[in-house]
Amino acid sequence: MSQLNAMIEQWDEEDEQRRIGSRPRPVSEYFAVERPLLQPLPDEPFETGRLFSLRVDRFSQISVRTNRYSVPVRLIGRTLRAMLHASELVVYDGQQEVARHERLIAEGQTRLDLDHYLEAPVRKPGAFPGATALEQAPPQGSSRRSMTPGGRRQRPPTASGTAPGP
Repeated sequence: MSQLNAMIEQWDEEDEQRRIGSRPRPVSEYFAVERPLLQPLPDEPFETGRLFSLRVDRFSQISVRTNRYSVPVRLIGRTLRAMLHASELVVYDGQQEVARHERLIAEGQTRLDLDHYLEAPVRKPGAFPGATALEQAPPQGSSRRSMTPGGRRQRPPTASGTAPGP
């Protein structure tokens, strides 16, 4: 690390003697004139993301630029703030963070988080079968059971090959 720091220091010294285009003086002389005019950096951090105010649609998603991201279903119809960074999207309801997604780069994509839809069966039984969020969810082991039309998990078959009764 010390060797790398020494190389950087050498590059800085070389750059101070560099001339820009046909200017008569090196970079270091122009900086000496500019240095007393510079203001100190602010104490508070500078936000580098882009802020959006977005309404949650009936599918519990927000649209940022050309892509869609899920938020918890309890927020359907609400207006939320979303901060789009270079590699992630952070969504806030007031001051509380409600969702965080890896940013989608290609246009027209959708990023869904299954946890955002877990309240749905309570509000709307039967909402999960065939749902995109369920299809995108990472598999939880090899014994993944499917859902019945009523929103309940199917029981595994017995040795006779039929599911046990209710």
